[in-house]
Amino acid sequence: MLIMSDQPRLFGEVALEQGYVTVADLYEALTVQARLEVEKKPYRFLGEILTDLGYMSETQVLEVLSELHKEEKST
Repeated sequence: MLIMSDQPRLFGEVALEQGYVTVADLYEALTVQARLEVEKKPYRFLGEILTDLGYMSETQVLEVLSELHKEEKST
């Protein structure tokens, strides 16, 4: 289901829609990202974390980023 909104879609939303990750995968990666932030570690993109966890390939990350970029240009 596609919900139209004025808000840009997020990386995790697109990855989930495209079937590259599950809700559990996404939750785990977001938890890692939040923990790194709390620990004042350097920021890591969600795609990086999902790749490191083995949930997404680099090609899949690039496909999600490409989709987000297309949407950004059309608005």
